[in-house]
Amino acid sequence: MPKKKTIEELQAEQEKLEQELQIKAQKLKALKQVTQEQIRKERTHRLCTHGAMLEQYLPPEEYKDEQVETILKTLFQNPQVKQMLQTAKQTERTETA
Repeated sequence: MPKKKTIEELQAEQEKLEQELQIKAQKLKALKQVTQEQIRKERTHRLCTHGAMLEQYLPPEEYKDEQVETILKTLFQNPQVKQMLQTAKQTERTETA
């Protein structure tokens, strides 16, 4: 039969476990911050890449932001463009599968 622990032993074990819990919570917080930072960096990279691609066709010297927005809204309302986007998505899914 296992020996019963004293109150002091139980309190010491509780303190040790609470310290371990605090350390784990700090590690979790740090990991979440690193994850969020990575997500932010990936988003920034994607925005810059897509912006650079867009500027090849709509140079900022020639088009103002409002004009670009109008062009894109009009373009993406076109049924042929919508179909092309769907086809591109499906092609990407089949290539990655």
